[in-house]
Amino acid sequence: MNNAEKFLGIRFYETKLNKKKIWLIGFGILIAVLIFSLYFFSKTVTAQRDTDRIKMVTSIEVKQGDSLWSIAASFMTEEYNDIHDYIEEIKSSNGLLTDTIRAGNYIIVPYYADASR
Repeated sequence: MNNAEKFLGIRFYETKLNKKKIWLIGFGILIAVLIFSLYFFSKTVTAQRDTDRIKMVTSIEVKQGDSLWSIAASFMTEEYNDIHDYIEEIKSSNGLLTDTIRAGNYIIVPYYADASR
């Protein structure tokens, strides 16, 4: 084998090695871009409301035939899990020790509403 053949053999080997390096670098860049895209452009789905809800209160006049149960049933929102707890909150908001309310009196009733209201 003369020097020219040796040189061509080495040159061929170097060219083949460079092509492998280029393919590996290209593949690595492709993977990095894919991971970057998935991380930054994917949306996380959560069970969150479109709008925030805030706790509010309203004052209502107790009508003939009203009870804490009927008022609670009218004003209770999904944030309250149990009507018993909601009635206790109404009683606490009004300083009531019993479930007795009288027609003509006013009571404060808490509820949740959209923050945009």
